[in-house]
Amino acid sequence: MFSNELSYEAHDLQQRSKSGARWFFWIAGLTTITSIVSLFGGGFVFFLSLGTTQFVDGLARGLSQEFGDATKIVALVFDVLVAGLFALMGWFALKGHIWSFIVGMSLFMLDAMILLVFQIWLSFAFHLLVVFWIFKGFQAARQLAALERRIQLMPPPQPPTEFGPDASPVEAGPSA
Repeated sequence: MFSNELSYEAHDLQQRSKSGARWFFWIAGLTTITSIVSLFGGGFVFFLSLGTTQFVDGLARGLSQEFGDATKIVALVFDVLVAGLFALMGWFALKGHIWSFIVGMSLFMLDAMILLVFQIWLSFAFHLLVVFWIFKGFQAARQLAALERRIQLMPPPQPPTEFGPDASPVEAGPSA
């Protein structure tokens, strides 16, 4: 029974950890879509898109009038690399690397500061909400790691004996 309870607890923590980790993939994917749309003439932005790439895309659109479309290609490469960094954080987080949650949340909060500077309030608020959910995943990952360490330190289960669960064999004395 005790091991089943630990199994259910571990499963729950693993699911919550993965849920937090998957936010990094959402960030990467929606940022890439926003960048492609923005650089090629579209006019919408996902709330979850990175402020960093939005800034670079705006700069590239402005510079493309003077220097040509090559600036858009450079911006897109930059955007894909930045989005790839978040996807990488998600991959490591799914593998249980707690440090990736911390690095990813820190980078995402720094990105939120860009939104704050440009007073993009709705996206900033959404960034904060997503950081909260990533943090919940981080907490679950830490608890799961602690639970796994506790399970490793537990003594192995004893095999059942022929004497029953509460009975113990009578020690044999010296034979006469």
